[in-house]
Amino acid sequence: MPHQIGIIEIHAHAEAIYSLASLAKYCNTDVTIFTTRLQYEKAVPFFNGDEGRYNWILQQEGETLRSFLKRIEKHCNNKIDLLFLNMFYVLPHHQICYYLFRPQCVTVHVVGRVECLFGEWKPIDFRSTKLFILSVLHNISQFIRKRTLPLFDGLWVENRDAYDDVIARGYEKPLACSPLLFYTEKFQKQGYSNKLDFISIGSITSVRRDYKGLFDAFEKLFDSGRRDITLTLLGAPVDREGFQLIERCRKLIKKGLDINFYTEYVPEEVLNQKISSADIIIGPNDVNQYGTGTFGAIVKAMQFAKPGIYPANSLHYEELISSSIFYNKIEELPSIIENLLNDPENFKELSKNAALNSQKFSFEAVANKFQESVLKRYLIDS
Repeated sequence: MPHQIGIIEIHAHAEAIYSLASLAKYCNTDVTIFTTRLQYEKAVPFFNGDEGRYNWILQQEGETLRSFLKRIEKHCNNKIDLLFLNMFYVLPHHQICYYLFRPQCVTVHVVGRVECLFGEWKPIDFRSTKLFILSVLHNISQFIRKRTLPLFDGLWVENRDAYDDVIARGYEKPLACSPLLFYTEKFQKQGYSNKLDFISIGSITSVRRDYKGLFDAFEKLFDSGRRDITLTLLGAPVDREGFQLIERCRKLIKKGLDINFYTEYVPEEVLNQKISSADIIIGPNDVNQYGTGTFGAIVKAMQFAKPGIYPANSLHYEELISSSIFYNKIEELPSIIENLLNDPENFKELSKNAALNSQKFSFEAVANKFQESVLKRYLIDS
């Protein structure tokens, strides 16, 4: 009989549901997905009509997280051999529910940012009420996470830097290292004609990305006479600062800059189309917010075979180095972009390298590594 794999993804990352389910199905397992109606609706487009090949168990209307997890626990005790879950994007009262979650099957945490599992505290931030509340909630969550970590039978991290970090912290349980997402192999635009199309991916907020610095860079290029660049922001504002950034976009557009933005959730089909048609991805992310985690801009560059511009020390996949450009300070962006515009052959070489590099993350390559590094480790070791 095939092994029974369970996937819990309740709070975020609908694409991760599709990716993990596809990898597990490729390895001849039966897959059960535990999620919410909202995450199900977001995930279904990824499956392209194949969602019926999987067993879906959804949180019922009015059902609390604690009750849903108890229902999942009972199902896992009887029918699941190996369960994957991600509890990162949750508030403290949700963390307690996961602490009380005790299925009898092998349970592995899929970790995006390993630093958040080991109880690292941050100083309380008094700069604003919002930052104060966020810092307090962060520390409460870290207190609970540190006590939840020993309950897992192992961890799964996506890159070698994260793996080395976990080992350095003295973690002694089984640890798997393998990519979670893979190259989409969809049609890719190669090269540019009249304008170089830049794209930035992620929610519009001042917390994790330096949009102010990004806008400053494009405005500086515009003021110097450049009219051959466009910028598309693939994400919606999520807080007051986000809407203030959108307001600045409107002012820049009125000034003459070619900027496109969204004020609501960007559907997956629109996201994919925009990334496919772009020339290059730019990630103005705050490296300190991500640690050894891989932020979305880099993941999308891999999935869609795009070159990218990122902060130094943010790339945890050496396979993508030859299609990436790095800056130490965001004030360096105008000169980096200027150099690309003045040297089309360099950009063509970056694009060519991006296409070659993404092949290293083909579905078959990632699935085979998943089978060797993850499934065999936890199913055999258990």
